Amino acid sequence: MAEAAPVPDTSEVWILDTHRAGEMAQCRALADMLGLPCQIIPLQADFGLPEQIPDTQNLQLILSFGNAVQAALALRARCKNTPAIVQLGRPSHVPAADLDLIILLPQDDYPTAPNVLRLRFPLNGAHKSQTSIPQIDSTRRHGGTVVLYGAPSRQFFLDKQDTYKLLRFSHDLAQAHHESLHVLTSPRTPVEAEGWLEDISKTIPMQIYIFRKGVNPFQKFLQEANRFVVTGDSASMLADACRTGAPVWLFPLRAKHSFMTRLQASVDRWGLQNIRNGLVRRGWLGSGTCFGKWHATLAEQNYIHLVTPQASAEMLKWQPDASRRDDDMQKCYASIMKLPLFIAR
Repeated sequence: MAEAAPVPDTSEVWILDTHRAGEMAQCRALADMLGLPCQIIPLQADFGLPEQIPDTQNLQLILSFGNAVQAALALRARCKNTPAIVQLGRPSHVPAADLDLIILLPQDDYPTAPNVLRLRFPLNGAHKSQTSIPQIDSTRRHGGTVVLYGAPSRQFFLDKQDTYKLLRFSHDLAQAHHESLHVLTSPRTPVEAEGWLEDISKTIPMQIYIFRKGVNPFQKFLQEANRFVVTGDSASMLADACRTGAPVWLFPLRAKHSFMTRLQASVDRWGLQNIRNGLVRRGWLGSGTCFGKWHATLAEQNYIHLVTPQASAEMLKWQPDASRRDDDMQKCYASIMKLPLFIAR
């Protein structure tokens, strides 16, 4: 294979802005890794392109996330040159061959293809110079046991009873290590759930931190927490916690099953998964997520520990392995460098 050639300084990367902080953080991480001039193109509420588009003369690479894929294709169609499209997250009803590179999130249920790369974690907290999760001595930290509390979602239920079970386990974990218990909510946590936390705090001692812009101690606890318990709805929070090197317990949530997810499971049980995958690759059929498979894989590889109904004393003392790979950013860089834009002609 030819060696990568220097890309002209005038080459630009455009990020299609979905106005979702977590998605844009991952796109910016990729753009920063490439070290090229970058423009942010705000999409409309329906993920359409804005009416006014900057000059595309120097546009060489489009970064799109999730629902922005159609806008990426529309943008490329308006360019005299043919910029590459790197799509983060599964593309919806778009042929895989229409995209130069698809970087799948680990929970995405999407088939393999020559231009598909699957991440171990989302890119939250990933560094291009770091290839493994740092080994830390959690006893030298002083942040206590920290719960990263998410929200009900399209994929999961989360009610007051679930919340109580989560906090009961987290309290036992903190007590086993003689630590204080802290609970941080997320930007998606509904007001109703904040009320559940307040009610439960009357019987389970804890310090609650309600997410508010400008006053959220999330980054502080990532640096100081002795250990984490994370609700199973958020891939980003799980990635951030794991990349600290501290022990991470994953609290599984009850899955929601729609007609389509039940139909998909039935198709796979009938031995028709290869046919379904072929339809997805062609863009004729959509795809979904499979958090459970990803969580089970992380547990098998000792990145996390899954919370079970009965927590033994041995489980509460669990520590992750010293050496765990974290080379997603390097894999992304290597895959992008193989695109025609970066290969010497």
